[in-house]
Amino acid sequence: MLEATIRREADLEWESWDDPELQRDSGVRWKLLISGERTPSAELTMGIAEILPGATLGLHRHAHAETYYITGGSGRITVDGVESEIGPGAAIYIPPNAQHTASCDSDTPLKFIFTFPCDRFDEVVYRYTE
Repeated sequence: MLEATIRREADLEWESWDDPELQRDSGVRWKLLISGERTPSAELTMGIAEILPGATLGLHRHAHAETYYITGGSGRITVDGVESEIGPGAAIYIPPNAQHTASCDSDTPLKFIFTFPCDRFDEVVYRYTE
């Protein structure tokens, strides 16, 4: 049953990929705030992520659209070959199946809120480009 849900970032532990194949993104971590496998919610998945200084989220795509809202740090994002500088206050829409990557070029983590239009984070299948 769906119901209003409040989760606080400070109450959650950081997560990262357990799959050794995905360890290329070892400088990337996140906290799932809203996701159907953990909260009584549907149709939206939301979390907060960090890319640590000098790290890069590998070039990938997924079937779901995604948004980022940058809350801290600075860096670069490339979506379908178009690179842009990003920092606090930037909102980014990533279309379904668009190849994208992001990196942190500041001394503090690039921190952003991400959303997917799906019930659960585990529905999002990351397909990496070598």
